[in-house]
Amino acid sequence: MSITSNSQVREVIHQVVNDPDYKQVSYVPFISFHQLMLIFIAYGGVLGGMWMLIYGGFSLWIVYPIMIFSFYTAFTPLHDSTHRAVSSNNLLNDILGTISGSILFPLSNAVGYRYLHLAHHRYVGDKNLDPDEPLVAIPTKYFPLGYLSLFFPDFIWTHWLIFKAWQRTPVKTRVNVLSMILGNILFHVLFLVSPIGYEYFIIFFIPNRIAIAYTALTFAHTPHPEGLKWNKLPFHATFSLTGSKYFLWSLYGQKHHAMHHFLPHIPWYKYFKVWDLANGTFRKQNIPEKHVFSKPDLHYKEGVLKQLSNKDKTTLLVKVTSVEEVGKNVKSFVFTSADGNQPLPEFTAGSHIKIHLPSGKIRAYSIVNPSYEKNKYQIAVKLEPNGMGGSKEMHEGISVGKTLEISYPSNNFVLYENVKKYILLGGGIGITPLLSISHRLTEIEKYFELHICIKSEENLPFQYELRNWTFAPNVEIHIDKAGKSSMDINRVLANPDKDTLIYACGPSGFNKWIKQSALNLGWGNNQIKQEVFSMDQAETSAPKEFRLVLNKSGKSLIVKKEETIIDALHLNNIKVPYSCLQGTCGTCITKVIKGKIDHRDAVLSEEEKSENDKMCICVSRAKDDMLIVDI
Repeated sequence: MSITSNSQVREVIHQVVNDPDYKQVSYVPFISFHQLMLIFIAYGGVLGGMWMLIYGGFSLWIVYPIMIFSFYTAFTPLHDSTHRAVSSNNLLNDILGTISGSILFPLSNAVGYRYLHLAHHRYVGDKNLDPDEPLVAIPTKYFPLGYLSLFFPDFIWTHWLIFKAWQRTPVKTRVNVLSMILGNILFHVLFLVSPIGYEYFIIFFIPNRIAIAYTALTFAHTPHPEGLKWNKLPFHATFSLTGSKYFLWSLYGQKHHAMHHFLPHIPWYKYFKVWDLANGTFRKQNIPEKHVFSKPDLHYKEGVLKQLSNKDKTTLLVKVTSVEEVGKNVKSFVFTSADGNQPLPEFTAGSHIKIHLPSGKIRAYSIVNPSYEKNKYQIAVKLEPNGMGGSKEMHEGISVGKTLEISYPSNNFVLYENVKKYILLGGGIGITPLLSISHRLTEIEKYFELHICIKSEENLPFQYELRNWTFAPNVEIHIDKAGKSSMDINRVLANPDKDTLIYACGPSGFNKWIKQSALNLGWGNNQIKQEVFSMDQAETSAPKEFRLVLNKSGKSLIVKKEETIIDALHLNNIKVPYSCLQGTCGTCITKVIKGKIDHRDAVLSEEEKSENDKMCICVSRAKDDMLIVDI
């Protein structure tokens, strides 16, 4: 189970992680000033507050707010350390997380808390699998007395581990987590029954427990609606918090708790930047907002389900309103809404749709018209005599007036609009997504070049349009000579520039030529965007049991259909690094030696997935009965 079993969120996250700015946003330094600052605030505030009470004679009304906020502050570095977002060095990351967390939860450690917290990320909203769900649900059901449960999350976690997660938890992890939680309880008990028990109760225990309750409120209860499972409704299972901007600053990024769940390996001080990636795609997903101090909505779940009940369809009906020959063996098809009244769902430049043909075949085609046209989709299909029959059926069987079933638009070839210049390179019919992209770049007044490589002039689709569209001066056509492209690739890509992106679409050989040439000339890999349809061949299939062979150790184990590869490895006491367990961070990417991969992550590009030599073992699986990995 993972958020990336949902195709919509997988597509959105995939768009984000391929944004040229993503690397900078997700970067975790060796030493982070922001994280060290919080650790100093935590210890300085707690120890300083104790000194103020013991030696300074300050009032509890003055000292308690300082101590409570300082205790609360200690949680954020612990929280981030579970996702390796405190330091790029894993050992230092866990040390700093443990140091910070120990003042809030004495005797806690980053490794033990990582297990609890990532279980929450995997199973948000599941009352049996999410260790934090009682912190969301109990206050709602027993409002307001239920809020007392927020003071004792350690007891809730212990109950979850023993009664709900015992069998699927590795033995060493059981020992670690139980030692951490029971050690924390014993720590408090021993001090409370000691000769300084009263002083300890007043000076440490009360502000500590209030801070724990406040932490549970801001990290668990407030940003999560009750009962909505993340893997089912990812865009509704967390809130974006609203309220006084000054108060929201004090939450250390939790205003954007939804962003933390989509990309948990991003440090807390960069959550807000994620909203702007991929042209603000997260802003377009209707992530719900909630005032930070609002009363729980007992009917929120029912309202969401009712709202979405009419949006469950994955396809829509369209009518063919135009079929036109636009080049040798190339036909253009225009689709409008089947009822003629409703506008079609919006699409973005570079999008494609899947056509459900009468024969049962499903084929993906890029949308070529401008994205500002709301009432139609236009595609272009080249007849492939030696193909699988889809293009032939489109050319011979689809005529004006025909009603077809199509998918909603999807985009694996996103136009990232935050750079200054673009070089578009199309081979043959591969120019189709680049036409919509060219329209968009013209609309937003960005500089671009469109280079079209074609066998002969008669093979060029949209000849008239390319000479008359407003971006015609940006177009350069390269006709093959002696069976080879006449485009001087070294000239076209002569000046690598960090503020320029390359978009290439064409046959696989063409794409490889463009990419290798660009890399040789000094372009960065993240500056080269290519269209590949490998992710769209089929929806994710139901998981099944398979054998996992570890090439380095020679061990072999069974991965059950309800387990992930990481689950199976940990249950067999084999440690591998991980940070999200959702297929969004790339920490667990592992080389695959043999076997077909059922990719379920949102990190690897379509090109990387088609190569079938690496996988994210936190979510991806085997398509067949066996997989050999380099572990």
